[in-house]
Amino acid sequence: MDATMENKMGLPPPYEQTRPNPAPPPSYFGDNPPPPPGFSTLPPATAPRTTVITTPAAGQGSTRPGKMGPGPTGTTCMTCNKTVVTTVEYVPNNRTHIISAALCILAGCCCGCFVPYCMRSCKTANHYCPQCKAFIGSYTPS
Repeated sequence: MDATMENKMGLPPPYEQTRPNPAPPPSYFGDNPPPPPGFSTLPPATAPRTTVITTPAAGQGSTRPGKMGPGPTGTTCMTCNKTVVTTVEYVPNNRTHIISAALCILAGCCCGCFVPYCMRSCKTANHYCPQCKAFIGSYTPS
């Protein structure tokens, strides 16, 4: 069979033989030729380095504030490193909006939907440093 007959029968064209490993063009590597096969460019193995991370003990100026409560809380400010009693700003959260919508639907009027916005127990308490006004943490009621 010749090549035209193979193409008519739907057979693929014959493969052409190529050189096993053609050499790259001379400018491919620039001035640095590739390393010979079997040569490793990795640096020699060195001893592993050990890093010790310590945390301060409780009462020695830890950088993490304690648990925040729903009201003003005594803590150490991470920004100014002073022991302060936080100022609290109460902001509505998703729970406030859900309770408001539920009261509006259950009561049948819009009068009861404003009650959750007046209650601190339905809002998130954001704690701020009174000295530098930095955000310290928040308390979300469960």
